[in-house]
Amino acid sequence: MAISQQIRANFEARGAVFGDEGRVRYVGQEGDEDQAGVDAVLEEGLGWVARSPRETLTIAGDDAIPWLQGLVTSDLMGLAEEGRGQRTAWVSHTGRFVGEARLLHFPEMLLVDMEPGTLAGGLMSHLRRHIILEKVTLNDRSAETFVLGLYGRGAARVLAQCGSWAHRMAPGSLNMFSGTWGQLAGRGVVVQRVPWSPEEAFELRLDAGDVLEVMKAVEEAVGRPLSMCGEAGFERLRLAAGVPRFGVELHEKVIPLEAGFEDAIAYDKGCYLGQEIIARLDTRGTPAKMLRRVSLEAGEAPEVGADVEALIDGEWVKKGELVSVARDVGGALYRGLVFMKRGAYEVGQTIRVGEVSGELEALQSLPGA
Repeated sequence: MAISQQIRANFEARGAVFGDEGRVRYVGQEGDEDQAGVDAVLEEGLGWVARSPRETLTIAGDDAIPWLQGLVTSDLMGLAEEGRGQRTAWVSHTGRFVGEARLLHFPEMLLVDMEPGTLAGGLMSHLRRHIILEKVTLNDRSAETFVLGLYGRGAARVLAQCGSWAHRMAPGSLNMFSGTWGQLAGRGVVVQRVPWSPEEAFELRLDAGDVLEVMKAVEEAVGRPLSMCGEAGFERLRLAAGVPRFGVELHEKVIPLEAGFEDAIAYDKGCYLGQEIIARLDTRGTPAKMLRRVSLEAGEAPEVGADVEALIDGEWVKKGELVSVARDVGGALYRGLVFMKRGAYEVGQTIRVGEVSGELEALQSLPGA
């Protein structure tokens, strides 16, 4: 969505620097990678994360759930209750990512949160192509919906203090990907818990015209302005948390099982597009590659795309690629995600990128629906 002039001016007053696509690149001085905003989240316990533009799709209609059940990897029966959420994936007939999203059971519809460009990149046509006679309505609400992150260990408490939420579903009681909705500063807000930070994290969906009033109410409750971080800080937080992202590590050449998506795959539900490939891979138990997290002590960031070598039988062997990297919250430590080939992707495997060595770590473990 296009950022309004009022929001843009407010964010720029906080130090935000915008990119051509309307996304906040960073907040503060160039090169500090959103240091103040990251510190606010991880050390001070509360900070804003500029998340828009995002994509928001609603799926409604009498056949919405059974229709979507045949297209996604997860079991939507876990969304029977309003407020329940999960992450899921759409895959092609070869079992590779077409899209990835966080679903939330909102009254009379599903809310779907996705990375920018997912719908136009092929997912919307993929979905429409599979509506035959089903009573299903797809509504792209990206242009009307603003997404703002409130991250940090104090986020749930502040949201509970500021807002009134449906069905007594206080933010602090939400499981991962679950959500609630209600009023904050007299404005309608949908809140969903997300895994993008080592600390608790919530994302607020609201009308663009309500953003500044909601931010003002939260900051008045806290008693001070909150620091903000943009895309650079978000990348630092999510790589510290060890969570992959569609369009970066997840794309049309990756099968969900290769990227730690076990929580988003149901092996005991009915057929869905691409199931045969995923089931076969699960049975064999040896994917050709796996995504792992790595920590590297380096004077400067290793280059994305760099070769990753594994120490095997005393020799360094090229076995992978660094697909993303960002500076950690302090010191000369960098966090990254790497794809490693079969025979070299076990957690604990010694690796090196250039002259910097480390060990493979597991991705963040996320609960299923």
